[in-house]
Amino acid sequence: MKHGYEFSQSFLSAAETEHWRQRVESRRILFRQVAAKAGMNLSYSVMNGYQIQDELPDLFDLVQGPLHEALQDAAGEPLALMRDRKRAVRIQWYRRRGEGFRWHLDGGMYSVLLTLVNTNQGATQMIPPRWSRYLKPVPYVLFPFQGLLARAPSTVIESRPGDLLLIHGGAVIHRGTNERSEGERMVLVASFDPIGRRPTPVWDWLARRLNY
Repeated sequence: MKHGYEFSQSFLSAAETEHWRQRVESRRILFRQVAAKAGMNLSYSVMNGYQIQDELPDLFDLVQGPLHEALQDAAGEPLALMRDRKRAVRIQWYRRRGEGFRWHLDGGMYSVLLTLVNTNQGATQMIPPRWSRYLKPVPYVLFPFQGLLARAPSTVIESRPGDLLLIHGGAVIHRGTNERSEGERMVLVASFDPIGRRPTPVWDWLARRLNY
């Protein structure tokens, strides 16, 4: 993953993507709103990993099968789902322009983002690994100065339904944005770690407090 990410257009066919969209729509009642906290994150709606495993086991199998395989091939090392199964797999749903994710690093070292719906020009903006190393404190310790990150070089990927973004999310600072007030964006996200990675209890505690 030379540039910190790989992007596969039409990883799923239109028919496959529509099938999974309908499956998620059938469990829409499970989504819950996550409020913005301490100015460090934006609001959005989420279906967590426990719910997906219980209510959408076939979608969970997609994560553990083709998505895991694609990410592992890109990473070049054996991977397993992040230990925290509530956060390891989730569906993130953005319905307003003010919803999304501020600049952050993922709890898992690698992540997959499979877009199911994107009618609001939602995108993922990523700062290259070299710059991310130097800017790592800014999203957290120096979070009041997050505006500095907008000045760093970055890549913006606007994924269409069926597109797959593989990202070295534990090393690449990134954020989610929505350009339009109308429409919605729905993304299946799964986070993986190299097998044998040591636990990070402090980081996990912070992530749980800032997310859900």
